[in-house]
Amino acid sequence: MDMDKNYSALFEPMKIGKLEIKNRLVVPAMDSHYTDENHQFTNQALNYYGERALGGFGLITTEFLCVSEEGLAEKTQAGIYDDCFIPMLTKLTQRVHENGSYIFAQLQHSGRLQGKGTTKLPAVGASNIPDVSKPNTIHELTTEEISVIIDKFVASALRAKKAGFDGVEIHGAHGYLLAQFLSKGVNKRVDRYGGNITNRARIVCEIIEEIKKACGNDYPVVVRTSGAEEYYGGNDIEDAVAQAMLFEQAGADAIHISYGTAIQSYYVKNGFNIDNVKKVKDAINIPVIGVGRINDATLALSAIKRKAMDFVALGRQSICDPHFPNKVKNGQINEILTCTGCMQRCLYTTSFEDGFGTSCMINPFSGKENVWKIEKAKQAKKIAIIGGGPAGLQAAWILGKKGHQVTVYEKEATAGGQYRLASVPVMKQDLAKTISTYLAFCQKYNVTVKYQTTATKELLATENFNEIIVATGSLPIIPRISGIDNSNVYKANDILSFKQVFKNQKVLVLGAGLVGVETAELIGEYGNQVTVVDMLDKAAPLAAKRPRQNLLEHVKQLGINILLNSKVLKINSDGIVYQQDGNEKTLTGFDAIVLAFGSKPNDELYQDIKDLGNVYVIGDALKAGDAKKAIYEATKLALKL
Repeated sequence: MDMDKNYSALFEPMKIGKLEIKNRLVVPAMDSHYTDENHQFTNQALNYYGERALGGFGLITTEFLCVSEEGLAEKTQAGIYDDCFIPMLTKLTQRVHENGSYIFAQLQHSGRLQGKGTTKLPAVGASNIPDVSKPNTIHELTTEEISVIIDKFVASALRAKKAGFDGVEIHGAHGYLLAQFLSKGVNKRVDRYGGNITNRARIVCEIIEEIKKACGNDYPVVVRTSGAEEYYGGNDIEDAVAQAMLFEQAGADAIHISYGTAIQSYYVKNGFNIDNVKKVKDAINIPVIGVGRINDATLALSAIKRKAMDFVALGRQSICDPHFPNKVKNGQINEILTCTGCMQRCLYTTSFEDGFGTSCMINPFSGKENVWKIEKAKQAKKIAIIGGGPAGLQAAWILGKKGHQVTVYEKEATAGGQYRLASVPVMKQDLAKTISTYLAFCQKYNVTVKYQTTATKELLATENFNEIIVATGSLPIIPRISGIDNSNVYKANDILSFKQVFKNQKVLVLGAGLVGVETAELIGEYGNQVTVVDMLDKAAPLAAKRPRQNLLEHVKQLGINILLNSKVLKINSDGIVYQQDGNEKTLTGFDAIVLAFGSKPNDELYQDIKDLGNVYVIGDALKAGDAKKAIYEATKLALKL
């Protein structure tokens, strides 16, 4: 297939040192969780990294490889501090090379961010200041001990070269040991490794110089650092620019500019770090890699064309769709699965299932390469899917790809269901792209989607389907409370679908789950005074950690008041009677009341047709939950049928 010339700038080769990378699209270091307690990569790690090479990325950087045992961040962090790691690392580089990409090893030491239970050795740091998230007792490194740390980075670089890595990246970002030296907020030393910016950068510069001596001047060395740190007193972009210039002088072949914490939620705009990256690029003469919620080919192209960066690092986007480069190159833009910034399967390990590590909410195949395979069915079947939400559409295109004759019945004029409503808040608009891509897959694999069609038992029986999948989603819970039917009482869905819009009014939202708080947020953005009430003791308790933090911060900025541990007893004409701490209280003076008490399975059709045989129920129609569970279970069922 010919290259899409609109994006040709992304596929121009460029060198890092003397190593020519085939395109400008790279995978940055990210924790795969395909490692074991011996700090070795597993065989699934080979599949995981290999798939991204197969997908067309020019350069892949491994997740952080620890250079010293006391520097481990996690119990299963991959190591490179001993020769015992070389055989498996060699298998990794061979797999990536076989699939057409180069691979760098990221060398890291956690310093004061040493993980709990990882080692009995004391945590060390540039200074004896503990991090607020890990209140360890920190041993401040002596100059002699710093020399030992430098030697460990060099020894690890030599192991990387022996294992076949094409270069190394020194991890000087995200609060780890080298970032602790670089940071004016953490480094309080008064010797040659502290104080002014040159001294704070000295350890990294010496590591660069020593690696070049040991591995050869032609062996590529990249330094990853933060364009700005996210805490008061930390480094800013001016510090990053000055330090990048020092790294270049020391012999670095490229600079990789990150930002503050490693991962940002959908509350941070796409491409938020591009301007910082450009400031660094404008100041130095070696290639610059940029990262920061870049999940779109047009945004990546813009960053290259405006000379903001030389290489675009697509982090979670490469998890979401490992074939992003090839799809862009071949003009298959509408088939790209776009990262939504939800963090639900790529970051929080409590979301991992069936023994798999890092994956993606909208692409459960990610991380299961060579394990979950879509194979042609031995016998094509006629399959009906009722419901065009994410679970129904995911099952539909997989079954279509397997060769089945699939029909989706969707009662509305558009697909998406509750997921479409979830995309209404501005920061979550990328969710809508999921449905568009699933529909593109459905079209590609000859799935018929019938809109504004209600599937009945009679219709399904007449069509003689071999299998029927019910994916009818959920319905809002409407509790039996006095006043629930008042004319000024609305459902959260009415707000999210813009059937009802409030402006400059006082609105009471009943329910502080994720839907309730996000609905309150949307109402608050239209200039309304909003109060949220729930019997929960925590707002949005099931939301992913960082998006939840961002949500509650934004709600606070909007002046939204949340009353917890408060049970609604009665709805009045302009408020409620509720119980808190055993006492009855009232809230009055509201123009409107919005119900967000959660959801229940919409399983009426399933109960009606289950006697037809070969009937399955998935997603919220089985158990009201969230999209990640629904899509995951839909995928498993489709692979089985």
